[in-house]
Amino acid sequence: MTRESLFLALALVGLAAFLLWERRERARFFAGLQQTRAEVERVAAVVQALQDQVARNLERTLQLLQGQDQALAQRLTSVQGLVADLRERLGRVEEISRRVGAVAEDLAGLQDLLRGPKARGAFGEWVLSELLAEVLPRGRFQEQYRFRDGSVVDAAIFLEGGIVPVDAKFPIAGFEELRRAPTPEERQRLKKNLLRTAQRHVDTIAQKYIKPEEGTTDFALMYIPAEGVFLELLLPEGDLDFLAYAWNKRVFPCSPNSFYSYLRALSLGLKGWELARDVERVVRELQAAEQGLAQALEEFDTLGGHLRNAQRKWDEVARKFREVHVRLSQVAQKEAR
Repeated sequence: MTRESLFLALALVGLAAFLLWERRERARFFAGLQQTRAEVERVAAVVQALQDQVARNLERTLQLLQGQDQALAQRLTSVQGLVADLRERLGRVEEISRRVGAVAEDLAGLQDLLRGPKARGAFGEWVLSELLAEVLPRGRFQEQYRFRDGSVVDAAIFLEGGIVPVDAKFPIAGFEELRRAPTPEERQRLKKNLLRTAQRHVDTIAQKYIKPEEGTTDFALMYIPAEGVFLELLLPEGDLDFLAYAWNKRVFPCSPNSFYSYLRALSLGLKGWELARDVERVVRELQAAEQGLAQALEEFDTLGGHLRNAQRKWDEVARKFREVHVRLSQVAQKEAR
């Protein structure tokens, strides 16, 4: 065999080995390309799913915000109506105050008609019932409320923080004697008797009706059905200070006027509490929407990571394509020579 033949044989063997290696590399390359294509399609599917989910979340959020906007608009309309109603009721309060004042002026004559203790008690309970029904919603109070031990209070006002007991059995018989006292000395004696009687009634109220273990507040109201009696009790006599004594026992005396003012303040407070509760619910729903948006942002970050990985894989495949292209170009140039 000549030297040229040997060289040609070696060239043919090298070409065959190169073609075999090229075929194997091409198969590996196309397999990697198919894998990359499958990964890109999977990422595209994930991206599309995330886009659909984000679109749904944004649509739900928009609907929620629109609904809350409508709810807030309705609440504002309700508040405006409440303000108008409040103005109207303030006018009625003024009128009722004048009427109560007139009743207080005529109360001395009315007492002559209500000399019996039962009649006086029934009249006081009737006025108390009318005041409660005038100001508070029906579900916010109950007359003749019974405790577990069997004791019954004339009325109970239901607040969010507890039950406020209201007693209306104040004995005003001593006040009639005080009004008819013939001398200053007799008046002083009767005034002290009236104050001591009122203090004993305070002790009874504190003992029977202030029951935090049954959900009551730590105070009670003592309804005094006559402005004249209430004003007489406010004035101390010697060392007898009824108002300080009652407050120390957590029993708060109320006249018809002051009790009505207290009920009005409670009514406005209850309406404000209900409005605040609705606003709190709206805030909770907005916070839930904010959490949904935060979750969507996290999914967007995950999607960005997938896209960056796909970009790196693409760059790697493109580099391999360029390397193969260079090698094929070199082989073609050698064959041409």
